[in-house]
Amino acid sequence: MCSIYCSNIKQDNYENINFYLKLRGPDNTNIIKANGYTFLHNLLSMTGEFTIQPFIKGDVVCLYNGELYNYKTFGDYKSDGECLIPLYEEYGDEFIKKLDGEFAIILFDFAKDKIILSSDVFKTKPIYYSTSNGKFGCSTFKVPLDLTGHNGVRKMPPNTVKIFSLSTLEEVREYQIYEFNLDQYKDTFEDWNHAFQEAMKKRVSDSTQKIFLGLSSGYDSGAICLELLKMKKPFKAYSVIGNENDVLLEQRFKLIDESGISSYQRLPKNDENWKRCHEYIAKNVEAFRYTINSTDPYTKQWKNREYIRLIQDAGSNWLSYVCEQAKEDGRKMYLSGMGADEIISDYGHRGKPKFGHSNFGGLFPEDLSLIFPWNSFYGSTMESYLAKEEFVGGSYGLEARYPFLDTAVVQEFLNTTHTLKNAVYKSVVDNYLTMHDFPFCKGQKIGF
Repeated sequence: MCSIYCSNIKQDNYENINFYLKLRGPDNTNIIKANGYTFLHNLLSMTGEFTIQPFIKGDVVCLYNGELYNYKTFGDYKSDGECLIPLYEEYGDEFIKKLDGEFAIILFDFAKDKIILSSDVFKTKPIYYSTSNGKFGCSTFKVPLDLTGHNGVRKMPPNTVKIFSLSTLEEVREYQIYEFNLDQYKDTFEDWNHAFQEAMKKRVSDSTQKIFLGLSSGYDSGAICLELLKMKKPFKAYSVIGNENDVLLEQRFKLIDESGISSYQRLPKNDENWKRCHEYIAKNVEAFRYTINSTDPYTKQWKNREYIRLIQDAGSNWLSYVCEQAKEDGRKMYLSGMGADEIISDYGHRGKPKFGHSNFGGLFPEDLSLIFPWNSFYGSTMESYLAKEEFVGGSYGLEARYPFLDTAVVQEFLNTTHTLKNAVYKSVVDNYLTMHDFPFCKGQKIGF
């Protein structure tokens, strides 16, 4: 989790501006000035050689946060971000469509009077921008832009590339990175299984960083744990003990023990640990308010609204506990199950919501276009809970990766028949765990 910032409002002291940003990139901070703009990058070195940003070639300057999993297909680069300017030179404004990864990118072409700003398909990496009052600013977090004096700061939408005129700051073009195919025609889970395995492989095979996950007795962390065991990839699992199925967790711990290369740790859920990790968030995590809007996708009527602060969320505080322990253990790569609830189940099954923020109770129609995209596919809990992962995990200098939000994984799920989707709760994951005889609490939504 690196962090980025750029602005054409002059500043003399970047210490306050960089407070939250630097926590995401503890390995190096670099600041340069070019053509009236200040570019700031904080590096968390994860893939390839230690490479300082921004990337500069002639009149082009590029800042990048995230991971590109297909960068080796573009040439012999020592780190993933080095492919970005060459791809822009070869493919122009739509070079973002060539990327497979989790990222936020800002590229300036001063010769061509152009700014290109991009999220990835699900905006896994936070990015904010402002074009108000003739000033341009862009940052991983909102507070640095507020402190600089930018007005009208906005979140970058997911699955979106915006192109601005550098001289006027007017938006001249916007395009979608990926268009999902909604045909539900695949009557087996085979292609989804393969896509999930490849998503896991690309996230862990090219890195020497130590891996960890928060392991509950539920589906999503279970699938990640299972695939790591199958890959014989060392990891450490942290389980917050309190509201879990203890018998099932012990069965999972036994399998981890039997691997001989991975480990686990029980983290007790008590007031002392809560208070410490809660205070850490209050001090080191930029304030963020969840905007969770549940809407019936057929009638467009509001069903449920939640506006709570990130620090109030139990999941945020226990994630802080997991990250605290992982950092003490020298682990930097966090594999998260984020996105599975939003896409695979909609927090429900066969029309029965498990939580109030479900949109359609997990009952997928024969014509998927009738509900796509439902609120939490891109926004609502997707946006809010991704912020939890990124803001909290990033504050510890740890990088989160999201195999369930791999574009191919999501596409394969959308292409399965509605009958398969509705067969059992979280059908694709249920099938995957069942076929490998991996213990899980069937039909239950569990997690800290």
